[in-house]
Amino acid sequence: MMRVSRGGVLFALLLMLGGALASGCGHSPQARPAPDGDGDGVADAEDACPLMHGPVATRGCPIKDTDGDGLDDSVDKCPRHAGPAFREGCPARDFDDDGVEDHKDACPREAGPLERKGCPIIDPDRDGVEGDADVCPEEFGPVERQGCPEKDEDGDGVPDEDDACPRDEGVPSLSGCPERDRDGDGQADHRDNCPTTSGPGANQGCPAQDKQRVSLRRDKLELLERLTFESQTAKLHPSSHALLDNVARVLLAHPELKRVIVEGHTDAWDDATTGRALTQARAEAVVAYLEGQGVPTERLEAQGLGADKPLESSGTSLGRTANRRVEFTFPPPPSRKSPRPAPRR
Repeated sequence: MMRVSRGGVLFALLLMLGGALASGCGHSPQARPAPDGDGDGVADAEDACPLMHGPVATRGCPIKDTDGDGLDDSVDKCPRHAGPAFREGCPARDFDDDGVEDHKDACPREAGPLERKGCPIIDPDRDGVEGDADVCPEEFGPVERQGCPEKDEDGDGVPDEDDACPRDEGVPSLSGCPERDRDGDGQADHRDNCPTTSGPGANQGCPAQDKQRVSLRRDKLELLERLTFESQTAKLHPSSHALLDNVARVLLAHPELKRVIVEGHTDAWDDATTGRALTQARAEAVVAYLEGQGVPTERLEAQGLGADKPLESSGTSLGRTANRRVEFTFPPPPSRKSPRPAPRR
């Protein structure tokens, strides 16, 4: 049997007591927290700046934001110019300061609205015609005239390009030329059936013995008597010859009436196709008669309009009679617009 010395027993008891005390202690050496000298929650071993407080995102180093845009300089692509995070800290570029960013601006060095992709509106006369499309950029003018105004030197309401007398105030019905009274009878030439022979106004400016059956109006030659045909035919009734002779004399006395439309009309009781054909034939018969009296063919045009333009209702006999007629109208002269200069390049 092995003998144990008193000193050995004492040593063993001390070991047992030390183990018991160790098991009852709240902190073992392995469970102690890692050192964090700056108290920022990042252990010194992981802390890139162990002596300065900083967030985990920057490994314990304090945030450096030179431009104050909320992004640390380390991740800010433009650290000296504030910009949003979705641009990685860089600002929107807008060289011309028009609110359209340069990468979307078709004219980055000239201010212009967003709807024009940042390009300016070039319209100095503010007529709505812009840039090279405006042939007259310093003068207000409509789009249909390429931004050029209508010129009217004499101020008579007839544009110079259509005015036969652009420097003399006149009337539109005379292509901008002034009224004249060559025979001095008080009846202006453009209303005078006999412009070179004096006569009373009651007889359309012709001598009293020369009975007038027509009257000149602004846009037509008004018949003061009825023009008639043989029933349901295009043959002129003999009673109409004197009337048409008067028409021919007036047209020959007014060569400025370069185009006269002879319109044939009827009432709605006629068949549409038949009525149009009959009115065309009657208009042509009138034209042929006037040509026979010396009126140049190129001044006359026949148009059969059927019942398209009634004067009265065809529901009464008087209305039907009024609608069966021939009219002599003066269409406006064609525009003599001169060619405009080509747009500037």
